[in-house]
Amino acid sequence: MISAPVIREPITGGSGQISGSFTVEGANDLAVLLRAGALPARLDVIEERSVGPGLGKDSIDAGRLASLIGALAVVIFMVLAYGVFGVIANVALIANVTMIFGVLTTIQATLTLPGIAGIVLTIGMAVDANVLIYERIREEVRAGRSPIGAIDAGFSRAMGTILDANVTTLIVALILFFIGTGPVKGFAVTLMIGIFTTVFSAVTISRFLISLWIKRKRVTKLPI
Repeated sequence: MISAPVIREPITGGSGQISGSFTVEGANDLAVLLRAGALPARLDVIEERSVGPGLGKDSIDAGRLASLIGALAVVIFMVLAYGVFGVIANVALIANVTMIFGVLTTIQATLTLPGIAGIVLTIGMAVDANVLIYERIREEVRAGRSPIGAIDAGFSRAMGTILDANVTTLIVALILFFIGTGPVKGFAVTLMIGIFTTVFSAVTISRFLISLWIKRKRVTKLPI
């Protein structure tokens, strides 16, 4: 107990006075304790618990497993559907994901469950860009173009569609970033990074690898 004042008269004016045998030092100490808003009291610890990130870790592990399964399914599909060109698309896809992790590491971002979802969506978008290019090349081959002419026309004519699709997705990602909070922003950041790396990998890396393959093999007919 610090002090036990007795109310001797009604407090009508909003303020009162404590009278008694006080020293200046004692009065100052009492004033400090009252202004602090809490009196010193002994704390008896009844129970103490530590909550670890087990639930979050389980979710991230499940997200990683889903990402691996999805990526593996995409890789197999591209090889079965496009042969050598599918292999080239898978190499570009690996480069794409590597660039995403490189950018995330550079900006010191934390990989969360929404971030993993953004990477999975980017994988689908990257393959979608390659599918657009390859289908366009197929059309040019059916039209009777030479291998080099079909590849040039396929990349140039599919470029507009790829840019349109990625620009619209970028607009949505920007809206999510500026309006959303917390996990939504993490998803938007990963998605925006993936859009830029997707356009680069699908157009530049894929075209470079296809050019090297044609130059080395000197093909007269495209296996697509």
